[in-house]
Amino acid sequence: MAKYNTTEVVIGGKVLAMSGAEDEALIQKMASYVNNMIRKLEDTQAYRSLPADLKPILIELNIAEELMQAQETVRQLEADLKIKENELSEVKQSLVEAQLKLEHPEAKKRR
Repeated sequence: MAKYNTTEVVIGGKVLAMSGAEDEALIQKMASYVNNMIRKLEDTQAYRSLPADLKPILIELNIAEELMQAQETVRQLEADLKIKENELSEVKQSLVEAQLKLEHPEAKKRR
C-alpha cells in the first residue's frame, strides 16, 4: 500500500495541506507550478477583469495548453529519436560491411 505524504503548500496566497503518494518535493513543485501560473495570469488585465468563477477555468485551460504542447513536443522528439535510431542502424550496417571488405578483400575479387 502506498504511503501518502502530506505537506503544506502555498497556492494563490493560501496555505493548503496536500497529500499524495508522490514525495514532498514533487508535491511542492506541482504547487509552485500552479502558483506561478496564477501569478502570471494575475498580471494580465484580461484575467483581472474576469468574474471570479471563470478565473479557475482560465488557469485550468492554460495548464492544459502547456500540457498539450509538452505532449506534442514528446511525440516529435520520439519521432526524431526513431529516425535517428534508424540512421544509426544504417551507419552501423555500413560500418560492418566496410569492415568485412577490409578483412576479406579476396571475397570481392571472387565475385
